[in-house]
Amino acid sequence: MIKLFAIDLDGTTLDNQSRLDNKVIEALKKLDENGIKFVFTSGRAKPSVDYLTSLTGFDNPTVANNGAIASINRENIIYENYLTYKNIEKLIEFCENYKLLYQFYDHDTYYSNRVCPERFSHLKKKSDYGMNYQVNFSFSANPLNEIKNRNSNVLKFQIFPKEYNKLSKDRIIEEIRKFNKNLYITSSNDKVIEIMQKNVSKYQAICEVSDYLGINRDEIAAIGDQDNDIPMLKLAKLSFAVENAIDEVKEIADVIVGSNDEFGIVEAIDIVIKRNKDV
Repeated sequence: MIKLFAIDLDGTTLDNQSRLDNKVIEALKKLDENGIKFVFTSGRAKPSVDYLTSLTGFDNPTVANNGAIASINRENIIYENYLTYKNIEKLIEFCENYKLLYQFYDHDTYYSNRVCPERFSHLKKKSDYGMNYQVNFSFSANPLNEIKNRNSNVLKFQIFPKEYNKLSKDRIIEEIRKFNKNLYITSSNDKVIEIMQKNVSKYQAICEVSDYLGINRDEIAAIGDQDNDIPMLKLAKLSFAVENAIDEVKEIADVIVGSNDEFGIVEAIDIVIKRNKDV
């Protein structure tokens, strides 16, 4: 019996224009009507995940920053796992040595040492990822000092390997692991490397939510499309991959549904509800 459905956003629930379709919202309402709690589980920052959750009409649990933070509702944070300042210092030094573009996030703010217009092209989209962007911006010569001065902490560090540098994504990850093996390194698409503190993952955060709600681990389903979804798909009782998922995700999923533009998430929801009724 599935009682908790962990649902990735970009590339899975949202269409290719980053929109949350009404058809998906109606399917999510069916989950609730059948006693199944859904949790948007994303690499996005918390305010963005909160906003998209609010569009459904529910104040449900959320998992943001690839599992570095989990909340029971918009206000109640139950789990956080920050990168240490020492790790951030080393990552910044590495990026500056190799002239790599980087940025990082706390709860609600994007920090960077340079303004790159091409990094914000998505803000032009007439979608909930565009003109309704929910995260603050902070640009300064020393972004780490900026976050320290705010007495805040870093949840996620991002590196963009294909901009301003010819180092491959795999080479960058290899070099980072040489000086720090105590990091969780993943990706939500082929253009970015995402780094969190060790032991962070979407699945770990989902477990924090399920424990809080009194839901067993074998009552969890999950759906996703990218590398950062693999931990929760491997360990969920029932796992789905959308058709547009990377091969590594499709290989481990129990069920492959339609793409994000073909409402694969709706198909997955229908399967979960039907299986529960058949138990």
